Parts: sequence; C-alpha cells; structure tokens
Amino acid sequence: MRLLTTLSALLLVLPAWADRIAVIGDSISTGAHAENRQRDGFPGRLSTMFAGRHEVRAFAKSGHTLLRKADSPLVNTTVFQAAIDWKPDTAVIMLGTNDSSEKRPNWKHHADLETDARFMIDRLRGANPDLTVHFVGPPPMFPNRPNLPAGRKPDLEQRAPNLLVIRDVYRRIADAESRVFHHDITRTLTADRTSDGVHPDTQGHENIAQHLHAILSIEFDESHNIAASLQKIGANSSVKNFHGYRRLDFQLPGNGAACRIVAPQQSAAGRPWIWRARFFGHQPGLDLELLDRGYHLAYCDVGNLYGAPAALDRWDAFHTFATGTLGLAPKPILEGMSRGGLPIFLWASRNPGKVAAIYGDNPVCDFRSWPGGKPGKGSPGDWARLLKAYGITGEQAAAHPQPVDEVILTPIAAAKIPVALVLGTADDVVPPAANGEALAATYQKIGGPVKVWRKPGLGHHPHGLHPPGPLREFLTR
Repeated sequence: MRLLTTLSALLLVLPAWADRIAVIGDSISTGAHAENRQRDGFPGRLSTMFAGRHEVRAFAKSGHTLLRKADSPLVNTTVFQAAIDWKPDTAVIMLGTNDSSEKRPNWKHHADLETDARFMIDRLRGANPDLTVHFVGPPPMFPNRPNLPAGRKPDLEQRAPNLLVIRDVYRRIADAESRVFHHDITRTLTADRTSDGVHPDTQGHENIAQHLHAILSIEFDESHNIAASLQKIGANSSVKNFHGYRRLDFQLPGNGAACRIVAPQQSAAGRPWIWRARFFGHQPGLDLELLDRGYHLAYCDVGNLYGAPAALDRWDAFHTFATGTLGLAPKPILEGMSRGGLPIFLWASRNPGKVAAIYGDNPVCDFRSWPGGKPGKGSPGDWARLLKAYGITGEQAAAHPQPVDEVILTPIAAAKIPVALVLGTADDVVPPAANGEALAATYQKIGGPVKVWRKPGLGHHPHGLHPPGPLREFLTR
C-alpha cells in the first residue's frame, strides 16, 4: 500500500503531456531578436505558459520558406524531419516572411503556396494522422518604422502586400480542411515591438506568445457556419470585409430589420457572441479581440428607438433567430456605446436569463440626461424622436423608469450579470454622474457585480478601453 501511495504521489508531480506542440517556422520562430532566444522567444515563452500541461518545441530555421521551389525550403531540412520524427499532436506553422521576398527568387513561385502548404500538412500527418494544424500570420511588416536600416523601407513596402496573399491561402485551407485553423496576428504585433520592422523584440515575442497561448487553449467548433445557416433558410446576405473577417449583412426574417453578423475564422465551442447595440464598427478593439478568440459579433438595427418597447421587441426576435436558426449561444455579451446604453440595460432587465455580461461605454443610462439635457448638453431633435418612440409626453418622461433605477437593475443584479463600464470623467455629453456612475452605484448597492474603468480628463470621445485586454478578461471570465 505504501508503494502504491508513493507511485500515486509521483504521478501527481511528473509532467504528463496532454499534447505535443511543434512550432514550425523561420528566424522569428527561433526567437531571433529577443533578448534571450531560448527563454524570451515566443516558443520559449509559450513553453513556460503551458508548463505542466503541454510540451512545446521549436523546429525552425532562419531564412527558410514554405515554398518548395524557393531558395531555402524548410521541408528539405533535417529540422523539419526532426519535427516529423517527434510526431506532434499540434503544429503551429508560422512561415511566409521569406516567401514574400522578390529580391530572393521566392515570390515568383507564389502560385504554389496552397499546394506546398498542403504538402507540409501531409508530411506531418503522415507521422500523426490526428495532427491539428494552426497556421499563424504571417507576422506583419512595418515599412514606416523609424530608423530602419538603409534600403529596408522599399524592400518591406514591396513585400508587405505579399503577406496578405499568403494569409488568404492559409484561410482558404482552414476553411476547407478539418482540424486546420488560421489565426491573424496583425493586431498582436506593432511597429514599436519590432527591432527592424519585421522581427519582434522581446516584448513583441511576449505578445505573440500570449496570443497563441489564448488561441491554443480554445476548443473550436468546426461544424458551425453562419453563412450556410442563412443560405439554408433562403435569407439573402451580402458578404463584406470587417478588419479581415467576413461580415454578413441580411434582413431579419419577419420584420426586415437590418442585421449584421461578423464570423470569426473558427467558432469557439459553445458559439459565444457579443451583441453591439449602436455605432457598429466604431472603436472595435474589444470586438476584434473576441473575434480572434472565436466569438461572433452581431448587430440588429434599433436606431432612433432609444430602447423603447419597439426596440426591445425587435431584439427579442433577433435573439430568437440568432440562438435558434443561427445556433449562437443562448447568452451573449451586450455592448452599448453612448445611446446604445439604453437598449442593452433595458433589454437585459426584460431578459436577465439571456445575458452573459454587459459592457457600457460612456453609456446613456437616463434619457432625461441625454437627449433630455437634464443634466448635459442634450439634443432637442433626438428628444422629440425619443418621446415619439416611447409614445409619451415630456411630463410622463420625468417619471419613466430608467436604467439607473432599481426597478430596472434588480432583475439584472438578481441574475448576477457582470457589468463593465468605461467612463470618461470629463464627459459633458452624457455626464457620468447622472448615467454610468449613477448606474454603478445603484447596481453595486443591490448586489450586482460591476467594474468601472475611469478615463481621467477624457470626454465622450474617444470610446473604448485601450488596450482592451482587461475589459475582455472581465467580460469573458
């Protein structure tokens, strides 16, 4: 019995790798330009982050390419053979930087990108048929970074557009193949986090590692396809580009409301989503971070309704459609900037069991303040439209329940829905004392979980929390 107890204790402390993650790439994947390649390069940082759960090894060689007819194909090296021999469960492939070069005899072969990418997958899956592949990037280039070496700027200007072609090839394969995914890291790396407009510095490697750690920790649902669901019911949709993601515009069956859904590259398991009330596309930092992580972004137009019953009825219909026909999660995150604060809180009060979290950004939480102007600048035209939408008079508006009131907030607090607020302390359009701060005080008093980010000295604009990471973590936690 003592021996069995000792063996059990050993099993608890010895690492039992759930997954072997092979990072396959060029100089960036060797940790080049980090202070310490092994420790600070993104594969090393990723290994530390996954310690005790997954084993991470880099199989990378400086200057090498995906293209087999280029000057330095990685698939012809002993490094790539070592990756095959290791039989990884997951391959993170970050190649393309050297393929984009026109000075080297590489880009002229770019028509072979898809064939050669599939060849690499096939070689790796020959050793492990259950391999999952994550194509990453390629990392962006920054021709306008100050103090570039002589001749670097025109070279990067020529190559940067080629990276978009490579990215689209990776996406196309990910769309077509099971257990193949693509992740855009354009927003993960910035010019000041590179040493030469291409290679990440130590902090740049850290940023990539954090992003990949989040991505690789997500379980994806490859069976989910919004476009196919719309097509199945005969809903005509137009496809547009939203920061590299596919935006589907359509009319809500039954009432014709203008709707938009932006689909992630791959849907996260559970099919989570964020539902924006107004000003679609404005300051989309949070939306993009969630799209990166498999969330959908949704919009159903309730403009000029100011949270009136007609707006809430329309949202009821959209929620039924989104969760039923489109298969999205039953509880979205609600997002409201400015006047978008009215519908998100009023709809949540009506439907507390259908909300995961609420984010208000300089939100209108009392229409007597905006557009009524008591207090605040107000907007006479919007005030007249609001009274018409609600079917009330100015006198009746004075006593109308508002999101700042307990009667509205109590159902939300009872459901323990987290509320995040981002407030400019100098906002004179939607004064926080009568809106966000008043709501936060009431919500906290009745036991609701609330987090407030205050932006000292800032007004109604700019919206958003920058960077949005802490906000994202609060809303998704």
